[in-house]
Amino acid sequence: MSASEKPYQATHEIGRVYDAITDSKVLVNFFLTTALQFIPAAQSYLFLAAKNKTLLLEVSVPLTVEVPSDLAAEAQKIFEDGKLRVGKGRMFLPLIARNSVMGVACLERTAEAPGFTSQEAEIGFDLASEFSGALKNILLFEENMKMERLAAVGQAMGMVVHEIRNIMQLARFSDEMTRIGLKEKNEKFLTTGLSKMTKTLKEMDGFIGEMLSLTKDYQLEPENVDLSAILEELQSDLAEQAHRYRIKLDFKTDPGFPVVEGDGRSLYRALLNLVKNALEAFQDNKDACIKIRARIKDDEHYELIVEDNASGMSEEVRAKLFEAFFSTKGKRGTGLGLMVVARTAKMHQGSVKVESQLGVGTKFILTLPCIFRE
Repeated sequence: MSASEKPYQATHEIGRVYDAITDSKVLVNFFLTTALQFIPAAQSYLFLAAKNKTLLLEVSVPLTVEVPSDLAAEAQKIFEDGKLRVGKGRMFLPLIARNSVMGVACLERTAEAPGFTSQEAEIGFDLASEFSGALKNILLFEENMKMERLAAVGQAMGMVVHEIRNIMQLARFSDEMTRIGLKEKNEKFLTTGLSKMTKTLKEMDGFIGEMLSLTKDYQLEPENVDLSAILEELQSDLAEQAHRYRIKLDFKTDPGFPVVEGDGRSLYRALLNLVKNALEAFQDNKDACIKIRARIKDDEHYELIVEDNASGMSEEVRAKLFEAFFSTKGKRGTGLGLMVVARTAKMHQGSVKVESQLGVGTKFILTLPCIFRE
């Protein structure tokens, strides 16, 4: 290879490095750094086009706050005509990818330095071409990631609104019953309204707790937990719904079950989600029953088992159970309940597994430590 061919071979190899970089800011800085190694200059600038086709300074090496007005104006012209230009002390490199100009790079020398050579211009053009293709790919990837995140946020917001609407329906019913009770001095209506309002506030408080449990910075509040009391509370809260569906609830702790450590509210919500799912899985089953058992597994762990004899689920459904927003309930489901269950188990340094058979039923097993260790 001749001496004149070496720079071009090097730019091709650097192009491979460009393609391997996955962060746009890292790529931009690396491009200017490598360009200055091949084409000495006192200052370099890289402009990228905004949506209104105006160039904005992305980075400069060395770092500078102010861009000479004549340089910025000239860069804008280069962007518009898309052609390389070498002037007195300045080289402008259009950044072209997929037949569109996405920005301009500029290398600037001092007045005392010699002008740019034709070979340097060719090397600069080659580097800019390699860089532009790599940058375009990264920007497209980042834009797709951004759209996916926005879609996920939108989906999450839709799920949250769906759940809040359900709670608000109960709140409106409670409000109506209370107003009728006050207006007609009907103690039964008034008692029902106030009772429903208490349930509504509990639902909203629990739902807020669930949403917080899915955030990155959420921390448990460990305490001594009486699981017998939690199961009694859960059975009481679900008794009306279970009676309406003609489903038996059988919630028990094994004899001698000790007080354990954990976050009582989050354990309650995890079990509540599992039982609600089970209630909705029945399809006119005879002798329909949902069982919860709290039992000691070994010296350090206990199990919470939620079992039903409902319709069961296929292997395909079981494989997706804990995926974000996955639901088999269509518009009635949010896909958040089992995320909360999995998150609760993980935060307690435990695990959750599921066993299910179509036409037979489903069993969820939460295995949790008796003593919470931070």
